[in-house]
Amino acid sequence: MEKVLLDTDIGGDIDDAICRAGGRRIPIVAGLDTTLQSIGMYPTPEGADALQDWPHSIYEKGDAPAFLYKKIKENPHEVVLMGIGNMTNIATLFINYPDAAGLLKGLHVMNGYFGENPLPQPWFNWNSWADPLACEIVFSADISIHRAVPLEVTDLLTMDAGQAEILLGTDSDLMKAVLSFGNAWLKSSDKLTLHDPLAAVCAFHPEICQFERGNVRVETQWESHMGATTFTPCKNGSVEIARTVNREQFYHILSSTLRGACAEGEKGEKYV
Repeated sequence: MEKVLLDTDIGGDIDDAICRAGGRRIPIVAGLDTTLQSIGMYPTPEGADALQDWPHSIYEKGDAPAFLYKKIKENPHEVVLMGIGNMTNIATLFINYPDAAGLLKGLHVMNGYFGENPLPQPWFNWNSWADPLACEIVFSADISIHRAVPLEVTDLLTMDAGQAEILLGTDSDLMKAVLSFGNAWLKSSDKLTLHDPLAAVCAFHPEICQFERGNVRVETQWESHMGATTFTPCKNGSVEIARTVNREQFYHILSSTLRGACAEGEKGEKYV
């Protein structure tokens, strides 16, 4: 069984409600509330209004990098760190605790855009644009297994809202909570792109993507291209970038995992 730490930008209160709906009690620490490089905008998650419908705790500002380091230090070379939001907490972890990167088993992130066509706006590459300096620090980190799934690859996993509702289903409290918090996105766009799930699935099933090793440069100066990411192939590079994804295999793994999680939750088993 993998030891996993998840760094996300969705918001601690929603995380707690989802975990409770799934029958799990997992330690949650609120992350940093300022970025290393300010971009002047950080919205409240659209699904936050649904919190009133689900039991949850209220989280105050915490020291997420210190929490991450404590767990990594206690389990050297055993922890897989997943980053599915902006890279502020992870970059601060590497700055404040220089030995942290070398103690990780692996880092898997949803970050970057390396497609041929320019993005409509820089903020489409959100996890980089929201804190470009942090993104640059993380992409440069020396980690034994360091993989990123970029936007042009996760976009291949887009489905319409009707398909998303079939995939997620509503036959468990966990899936009801997921749809409750996610409905705002489904209604506004009428589609769902499985950005973050691909990063998570790749941590356990790297064979579903083809990766290319190289180095990533992040724009931190030019405002109109802030957060833009550029990839240069290099056999000794610091990161592996996903280039393709096996859609059929991904959906099979995801649907099987969701069905299994729902079944376990319904049986009321204990989790560690």
